[in-house]
Amino acid sequence: MRAAVLTQYGRPLELRDLPLDGDCAPGAALVRVTCATLCATDVHLWSGRMPAALPLVLGHETAGVVEAVGEGTLDALGRPVKPGDRIGWSESTCGHCHGCTVLRDPVACANRGYGFLQRADVWPYATGGLATHTYVPAQAQKLVLPDDVPDTWAAAAGCAVKTVLHAFDRAGGVRPGQTVAVQGAGALGLVATAYAAVSGARVVTIGGPAV
Repeated sequence: MRAAVLTQYGRPLELRDLPLDGDCAPGAALVRVTCATLCATDVHLWSGRMPAALPLVLGHETAGVVEAVGEGTLDALGRPVKPGDRIGWSESTCGHCHGCTVLRDPVACANRGYGFLQRADVWPYATGGLATHTYVPAQAQKLVLPDDVPDTWAAAAGCAVKTVLHAFDRAGGVRPGQTVAVQGAGALGLVATAYAAVSGARVVTIGGPAV
């Protein structure tokens, strides 16, 4: 596989050829990447603000087409995942911490993450999206995508959309007729603005253009 690899903090990514191994653990998948969007976390990792083990393939908002699967690989709805399926996925969780076992909230997992935990010189080499292929571990929540959902939407849903939905859930949800203030018009702010608007709320986005 070909990948953009972070080898030094704050330096340009290096294009490297990494081993491509089609052997997948039970529940895991090897995916050909069709879309990878970037998150501020990727920037923090690149700069060294969030230290990670280098070398590293960045990118944790990804969609792609399955090329190989391990035994018993299912998506979040219990459907078998097979080669040729187009999938999106969210980060892997440990299944053992307080967030997983008591809160039962993947976002609260103390050990969650992908795209910034896997060294690029150790199998499976790439769990990030800035590569031609990536390995999706068994603990990652996968979803076989409907045909009418573009790759760009599916990739961003793996982090940005999920983060916004979690925030609204903690705030009590959004209902028609409510007024919602969104602080900032970056990627998360735009997702929050769109979600609140389609939910029937009146939205005030601070720092954004009039809509």
